[in-house]
Amino acid sequence: MPTIERVYTAESQVRDFSRVIRNMAEGCRVSPYMAYRLCRKDIANEYARSAFGFLWDFVEPFILGTIFYYLRRAAVVDPGAMPMPYSVFVIYGLLLYQTFSEATIQSTQLISRSKNLLTHVKLPAEALIMSVFFRVGFYSLFRIAVMFCFSVFLWHAAEADGLSSFSPLGFVNFVACFPLLILCGMSIGIFLAPFHAIYADVGRVVRIILMPLRYLSPVLWNLTGTMAVLDRVNPVAYMINNLRLLATANATHHLTGWIVVSVASGVVFLTGWLVFHLAIPVLAERA
Repeated sequence: MPTIERVYTAESQVRDFSRVIRNMAEGCRVSPYMAYRLCRKDIANEYARSAFGFLWDFVEPFILGTIFYYLRRAAVVDPGAMPMPYSVFVIYGLLLYQTFSEATIQSTQLISRSKNLLTHVKLPAEALIMSVFFRVGFYSLFRIAVMFCFSVFLWHAAEADGLSSFSPLGFVNFVACFPLLILCGMSIGIFLAPFHAIYADVGRVVRIILMPLRYLSPVLWNLTGTMAVLDRVNPVAYMINNLRLLATANATHHLTGWIVVSVASGVVFLTGWLVFHLAIPVLAERA
């Protein structure tokens, strides 16, 4: 594993901003292999005592998707008019939101989860950030496979009903744009990670917000009426709506808003990365 030697001093690094940028760039250069090893270790530890492994990551979406499918069939739930089968809508919504939540939570807890490594190994901050991206990306491969299979399975039945559940070109665009969803979640988490290292309450607040946000986003149903305003102020809604439409119909929803959210996520991520890089020497001792 490549190593990088760092000397921590009490002098503020902000006074030499160009040096900070060079250190961040150097961290990116040497970090991919370290991030890969960290990601591999975390995944192996998580499933070391699990007989079914990754299967558990898909049980909840399939169960909820099936439940809401039959609730729709029984007219208990009325999601309104939509261009795709309701079961496809739910499966995509749940898996996309699960990816966003995972990216946010894993990034927020990054310093506290890496306390021993930061204390003894002195990893560059960029290796930790990359490890989260690799880990979420790895789990996302299985979710994308599930969404692909589900869309193709209902493809012909949906076309017979005048709906769309799969677009070959659109799914390629969907996969290409999928990292934007991870970036959106990580931008929030990386920005909050230094605060979570000081106050554990930050992590609790994040979890409390993410739980009801699932039901205030277009995950299980379209937001209509007075609730439709949430589609315009909720950045997660732009991500989910557009990625889902890309995969099923090669279309977009409020494209300008999606671009603005993506750019804003990038800005927040870069800001959080800078703060994370500057704060890691001090926060590592308090994690």
